[in-house]
Amino acid sequence: MYSKIIVVLALVAAVSAQSHYGHQQHYQPQHYHHEEEHHGPVHYEYHYDVHDDHTGDVHGQKEARKDDSTQGEYYLIDADGHKRTVTYHVEGKSGFIAEVHREPIKGYQAPQPQHHQYQSLYQH
Repeated sequence: MYSKIIVVLALVAAVSAQSHYGHQQHYQPQHYHHEEEHHGPVHYEYHYDVHDDHTGDVHGQKEARKDDSTQGEYYLIDADGHKRTVTYHVEGKSGFIAEVHREPIKGYQAPQPQHHQYQSLYQH
């Protein structure tokens, strides 16, 4: 009985090994064709300004782009009362080229924190 089991296991092992080694796959390098994406002309403009008296947040931005040329500017009021303005441009693949200006604002008063008295909604 044991000899029959050994013979069957040997046959299963032989068939498994033959199917595994019977099909040799050869390395074939993949050839990729890189195609550069082509986009239509790009043109946009936008701007926004924020002036929140409650929080003291003051900032804004404007930007314009035509094809590969982008120009813009953004500004904000720092907590110490200086106006920071960043002017930037990009031409093609030149990268982001920025120039930063910082100037004090005369008579600037930083917003004072507002304290509110806590009132419980529940009575004990």
